[in-house]
Amino acid sequence: MVRTSRQNPTPKPSPEPNPDIATIIAQQLQNIIPQIVTQVTANVNNANGGNGNGGNNGCSYKTFTACNPKEFDGKGGAVALTRWIEKMESVFDNSGCTANQRVRYAASCFVNKALTWWNTQVQARGREAAIGMSWNDFKALLVEEFCPSNEMEKLENEFWNHTMVGANHVAYTDRFHELAKLGMANSEPTRNPT
Repeated sequence: MVRTSRQNPTPKPSPEPNPDIATIIAQQLQNIIPQIVTQVTANVNNANGGNGNGGNNGCSYKTFTACNPKEFDGKGGAVALTRWIEKMESVFDNSGCTANQRVRYAASCFVNKALTWWNTQVQARGREAAIGMSWNDFKALLVEEFCPSNEMEKLENEFWNHTMVGANHVAYTDRFHELAKLGMANSEPTRNPT
């Protein structure tokens, strides 16, 4: 920039910046810019709910409910529970829910008996521990509560003695798959002592 004054209309050139200062500033900028970029990136991720999982921030509750998750009332035994779990897992996949969102969102679908049971779990374990459990642990608790052992024994017996009635192979196959999903294929047949 060139300066002029009223008394001396001849412009005077501005003094050149000290090359040492310019070099120092350039070096400092080189050192601090990566730190600034890191901090800005972290702030943006935090503002967007980032959790460090490669850009997949999970799903919002609105996105989850847009996939029409089904309510679970705790009735219907093992078959109803298995179907509900399958539907939930499909909703999780379609909505992009992360592992740490599954229990919280699934529990929001409980009504009646299931909701009362869940509230006792939350009270006994604490909210953070209850919603922080793994999906597999959560499913195991559900099976323990909503699949009575006598019903499981009947289903196991049905699995091992499952036969096709008439020519209805579709119904036979569907029921076989349903029973197999309940874990009956991994059990040993119970034998009555003679």
